[in-house]
Amino acid sequence: MSTAAVDVQPSVEVRPPDESAAADRLVVLYDRDCGVCAISARRLRRWDRAGRLDLVPLQLAAASGRPELERAARERPLSDALHVVDERTGRVHAGADAVLAIAAVLSGGAVVHPLAAIPPFRWSLGVLYGLVARNRDRIGRWLGLEGPVCVVGP
Repeated sequence: MSTAAVDVQPSVEVRPPDESAAADRLVVLYDRDCGVCAISARRLRRWDRAGRLDLVPLQLAAASGRPELERAARERPLSDALHVVDERTGRVHAGADAVLAIAAVLSGGAVVHPLAAIPPFRWSLGVLYGLVARNRDRIGRWLGLEGPVCVVGP
């Protein structure tokens, strides 16, 4: 079985966004050491044609020089789930709520918005997200993704 190289090109330097760009961008904190997370980030980068997402490896958040990212790194277990930070408001979404926040800014996200208001949909998405997050190391091996294997806490 061939393995797919995980090629997500994070910026070496995490710079504060300029004022105009920050207005509509969400920061997506992903685990660059997780094959599933890294390939997901690469796909998000491709889907984000309008440039509404700033993808930052969670490993760089604590020393980013960006107050809201540094606060999230101090106060949240970033390696447990996908996190999205709105630097304008300081709001942080995690897990399935982060997926919904991302979907809301991507083209086609208007379709997801009404569904997110339906409690069974939100609950189901939360269950599905939790299942994938807890098993991302296995999923990465099944997909033959190269790179370090995710270490997910209990």
